[in-house]
Amino acid sequence: MLKTLFIASTNNGKIAEIKETLHSLGYSNIKISSLTDYPIAEPDEPYETFLENAIHKARYYGKHTMLPTLCDDSGLCIEALDNFPGVRTKDFAQDCGSLDAAFIKINKLLEGKSKKANFHGAVALYIPQSNQLFTYEGKTYGQFCYPPRGLDGFGFHPVFIPDGFSKTMAELGPEIVKQHISQRVKSIKGLFDILKSENIVY
Repeated sequence: MLKTLFIASTNNGKIAEIKETLHSLGYSNIKISSLTDYPIAEPDEPYETFLENAIHKARYYGKHTMLPTLCDDSGLCIEALDNFPGVRTKDFAQDCGSLDAAFIKINKLLEGKSKKANFHGAVALYIPQSNQLFTYEGKTYGQFCYPPRGLDGFGFHPVFIPDGFSKTMAELGPEIVKQHISQRVKSIKGLFDILKSENIVY
């Protein structure tokens, strides 16, 4: 039975999203800790897929904390740019100097091209005591838009309009995003369906 869970993140928005998702699934009894409780140096993310990076980080932090460890890796994939920035979304924004500069650069790269895109997320849970690994991947489809719109959300939410909506994720607000759209929420729900089938949670 999973009683504790280490979330390998310092992103308060991400941590809150995961906690609220677990609560909505009926797992509010799981004790949550994060990198704010365990200041561990970040590992490299050397792989070319979200799933490989999530697994790499889960094993790394799990071996340091000896706690069941949940890691995710996600990013914006734009079809016309061969899924760029993809797994390098975070690095791309840092290289540009700011999110606003990253938005501008992507907009220029997409001149005359399709704006179809998706948020791709992968989660991995590593349980060091039993050396078990569980994974799941989720996607949210939509399109890139510019200029950015909305103040709620984080990262690339202001420049992404999910399919079925006319507003960006940052305009829709966290509740709608968490309940219906977030690739991270989809991944967490899928992962916990697997854990339930394996009797890791009840």
